[in-house]
Amino acid sequence: MSTITPSSLPHAFSEEDEIKDLTTALNDLGEQLVLEASDNCRVLPHILHLIGKGGEHLVFKDIRFPNYVFKIDFINSLNVLYAYAKNQDKVVEAIEKLYVKAESYNNRLHRLYKYFDPGSVPLEIASIKTVPLNKELVLSIMKDRHIDIPKKIVVPPSMPVLSSIQRKIVLPVNKFSLYSSYAELNRTISLDSYIEGHNLLAFGEGIGSQNQQIRQDIILKIYPSLKKISDLIQEDHQFKILLGRLIQKTIKYSVQYNELIDMVGGGNVLFFKAKNQTWKYFLMDVLSPPEVNFNLIQTIALLVKHDQKVSLKMKANVLNVINYIRFSNALAILTGIKERIHVSNIQDLTAKQWHENLIIEKYLDIYTPKKKK
Repeated sequence: MSTITPSSLPHAFSEEDEIKDLTTALNDLGEQLVLEASDNCRVLPHILHLIGKGGEHLVFKDIRFPNYVFKIDFINSLNVLYAYAKNQDKVVEAIEKLYVKAESYNNRLHRLYKYFDPGSVPLEIASIKTVPLNKELVLSIMKDRHIDIPKKIVVPPSMPVLSSIQRKIVLPVNKFSLYSSYAELNRTISLDSYIEGHNLLAFGEGIGSQNQQIRQDIILKIYPSLKKISDLIQEDHQFKILLGRLIQKTIKYSVQYNELIDMVGGGNVLFFKAKNQTWKYFLMDVLSPPEVNFNLIQTIALLVKHDQKVSLKMKANVLNVINYIRFSNALAILTGIKERIHVSNIQDLTAKQWHENLIIEKYLDIYTPKKKK
């Protein structure tokens, strides 16, 4: 077996294709949203229709430009907002960093284009746009995104934000998502099942049974969202080959660049059959924040071992990293490929310790599947 060893909360993209009426959009966000697009995208000032919300992005569409969607990265623009409560120098500094983020994002996109199958990553360009704001709008978005509101907040009448224009993708209606879930935030998973699943999936070699059926049962207990994928792997050999090839690429990409491919949000990684009946994958929105990387595992392990407090933000970030490692290794096992992700510091804490220190109480009810009536 070959083992690959590397040295904000995820965001989801809505699969909804129809434009919500403007009244619904305003109710969702609490205030009319008039966005001024930049000249380099050749879009005049206009009112955009909200079509989706994720952990980081707000996604809009203008009916005059049906071939594109407009995404605002609200999370990565927050530092600019916070700087207005300090001084003008801090504002200038925060905006400069935003331009760096836009350049970095575009570079990472080009890397994806080269790394994955041609046509499997949507064409997109990031830039900085000035957006009219008011306090009611900002507070409603922060509450909707479960962001802690600072005691002192100054909302300017307009503010530069990190945003992007993405070419609209039309995929077959029979598409479906590959998506992970957070084992630590699912109340239906027993501690014993969690420990068994973590020990099997968190390490390169895995701890536990070598029997494929037993391994599959363990995987489905800790990641029940994989039931449909697991069934399809067994029923369709062509799909198994395609998924295995994709997971090989994502593992190698993540290890080479110390970055995650976001498989948490529904609609990020899509599968469908082309007209010739061959399986295809499409990476709709898979770039995770660069600060969410494998280095965080060592950091949080040291904090826990020395009885230091772990911030909510760090918990959320490491939660993504741990689940990404396990989820990737689970898919590797299910598809029969040899590659694995192994980060040595993950063994600095036991499965029980990871479970105890990655639970975020206010998210438990959000990520626990609701019982069907």
